[in-house]
Amino acid sequence: MALAFVFSIFSALFCHLNDFVIAYGDAESHLNIAKRVISCLTPGLAQLGGIWLPLPHLLMVPLVAFDPLWRSGWAGTIVSGGAFIISSLIIYQLAMLILDNKRVALLAAVVFIANPNVLYLQATPMTELPLIAFLLLNTYFFLKFIKGEKEVFSLILAGFFGLCATLSRYDGWFLVALEAGLLVLSLVKRGQSPKAIEGKLILFATPAFYGIFLWLLWNFLIFQNPFYFTNSIFSAKSQQMAWLARNELPAYHNLGLAFAYYLTTAVANIGLIFSLAAGAGILLYLWRKEEKYRLIVAAILLSPFPFYLISLYLGQSVIFIPSLTPETFEWRLFNVRYGVMMVPASSIFFAYLFKKTKRLFLPLVGLFFLSQIFLYLSGQAEVISLSDGLKGLSSAKKPDAQNWLAQHYDRGLVLLDDYARTLSVIQTHIPMQNVIYVGTTPYWEDSFKEPEKYAIWIIMQKDDTVWRRLYDQPEMRDRLYKFFNKVYTSKEILIFKRIGS
Repeated sequence: MALAFVFSIFSALFCHLNDFVIAYGDAESHLNIAKRVISCLTPGLAQLGGIWLPLPHLLMVPLVAFDPLWRSGWAGTIVSGGAFIISSLIIYQLAMLILDNKRVALLAAVVFIANPNVLYLQATPMTELPLIAFLLLNTYFFLKFIKGEKEVFSLILAGFFGLCATLSRYDGWFLVALEAGLLVLSLVKRGQSPKAIEGKLILFATPAFYGIFLWLLWNFLIFQNPFYFTNSIFSAKSQQMAWLARNELPAYHNLGLAFAYYLTTAVANIGLIFSLAAGAGILLYLWRKEEKYRLIVAAILLSPFPFYLISLYLGQSVIFIPSLTPETFEWRLFNVRYGVMMVPASSIFFAYLFKKTKRLFLPLVGLFFLSQIFLYLSGQAEVISLSDGLKGLSSAKKPDAQNWLAQHYDRGLVLLDDYARTLSVIQTHIPMQNVIYVGTTPYWEDSFKEPEKYAIWIIMQKDDTVWRRLYDQPEMRDRLYKFFNKVYTSKEILIFKRIGS
């Protein structure tokens, strides 16, 4: 769709010119994971790690081979922007399949394309847009099969794109499990024989669940723990338990607050006016009995909501948003981009609200758009996902040490705790193959026995792994000062350079 392409290009240029592309700390991390697969001290697929799912990073690998695309973030922009354009096309096709009205289907696509939170994230290396593309492709072919039982090839394609979704973000795991259940219920309701049901379930589930199997196997082979992604020290659950210890995990085992947090976050990403209209569209769609598959359609399109509701309740995720988060919390803006997953569904149900309008179609749609634009321009609404990247807990750190190192780094291996994001490797011009971090075995462990063995530079931030294992240990600190000069000191960051280098 030409409109999607134009919006994608202008949004990407705007974000790059304003240095928004790697505002999120995670944005650089995604770029670095892809880069390490082909360029680090120990390159290879093992650099994909075991926490973030691998497909978005694999899509960036051919692009980050070119240093300018890696350092600028354009490698991520190209992947997310391509996913945005595909998503826009599929939303139109999906709306046509569900609503059978070209004008309404076009409106659904336009609402998605014009969403400022989507436009921002599609310019970044974040993984939300690739997931949205795969979820929409999966949903389109799944519903195509449900609506036309003979569309067996569509069921296979639904399974394939389900595979892609399960290898992109964990939201995809919930969706394919839901679809497997809905598929069985739908076939039972049609009076299919147990053998026919089994055959079609295998046809869908074999590819759809294969990604989950591969990820469990990967975690077992690399980390000797199939559930490493959920219970290691780097997992989201471990991070949330730290919040819980500080009594700052408000939705944990509180269903009401979990519902309130995700609903508020979804509304902030969709826009208040569009959210109210989409809510009305959902109720109208479910009420009209002529919509034969309305319950299945609604369940699949709205599946991100129960997924995040469960995640928040179980403490697997946390969201901070100023309108709900207590002022006593250290941070009040975090992970609000999760709400963008509800934009595709809201776009379709918003458009459905106008299906029966004829002469009033353009005036009513125009009124809704103008009202939402007014909220943004008047400052009563903000592009919440961008704000999170710029000033929330997710924002990338920009310490003075980063600028100092960009000017003074000349050569040699650099030891740092990349997980703690002490500083940006991309913005310091250090080649990725010169970085010693937790994923570079044996360089990492050896450096805590003999810090001078490999590193020319040692960078540490108060309480990060390097600080704790070198600076906090008296015998290692003595060894550190024997072989290195302290060349930079700030409130929390120390930089050492090997003597004589």
